[in-house]
Amino acid sequence: MKQVSKFFLLVILLAGVLGNFTSVSAAARAPWMSAESAILMEADTGKVLFEKNADRRAYPASMTKMMTCILALENGRPEQMVTIGRDAAYTRDTELHTGYKLRLADLLQEMMLISDNGAAVAVADTIGGSQTEFARLMNAKARAIGAKHTHFVNPNGLPNNRHYSTARDMALIAAYGLKDWSFRDMVSSRLDRVYLAAPVGRSITCENTNELLNSYPGIYGVKTGWTRSAGGCLAAAAERNGVQLIAIVMHSRDGRSRFRDAAALLDYGFNLEEERGKE
Repeated sequence: MKQVSKFFLLVILLAGVLGNFTSVSAAARAPWMSAESAILMEADTGKVLFEKNADRRAYPASMTKMMTCILALENGRPEQMVTIGRDAAYTRDTELHTGYKLRLADLLQEMMLISDNGAAVAVADTIGGSQTEFARLMNAKARAIGAKHTHFVNPNGLPNNRHYSTARDMALIAAYGLKDWSFRDMVSSRLDRVYLAAPVGRSITCENTNELLNSYPGIYGVKTGWTRSAGGCLAAAAERNGVQLIAIVMHSRDGRSRFRDAAALLDYGFNLEEERGKE
């Protein structure tokens, strides 16, 4: 009887060791990345599959525009005509000029595809009446979504010490936006041409800044971000075999690394889901 008891005890101990080995092996396969903070989340359930400093405050750069787009879709009308003012036209990195007129839907398309900072200012002025009031709306919406460690002061993510978020909060905002098919269709577009109402005949070619749309299987968004202060940022969403994942990377080493970091995260997540399916 003692020998039998010892045998079963040995089996139990061995099972525990193997279990720990499996966990360590799975952890060892977790992706290396240059990003200082990151998260991988199931879009439908919110389940976190991987995180790295996910609650650390950081500059979100142009990932901010996800919230700007959400508020415009919920509070504006697609056919609403927007006239570009001086504040928008004189914003850094914009294709827009004072007096340009275009539909709100086209303005959002340009903002999300080529990350036009002036377009975000025009959206803020149109929806909120001013950038200050629009920022108030952004922060209220962030809290409603559950992004409690985020504070916005502008609609485009240009550097400001009081403008910050976290990888976890950015994932929550991305997941919320992707529930709206207008949002999802917009961020998944690779190339579009926006036609202005004035000057008549003028158009802007919009090639999406998200390079993964041309290279990663199943990708459908979401938003790039880059400033010297923020480093490389990216919100990426992809779907395979009915599984939808959202990867957020913040402060990657450079503009190229953010795409490699996000792809590594997504690969890790889909491999993990495939392994679970075999169990």
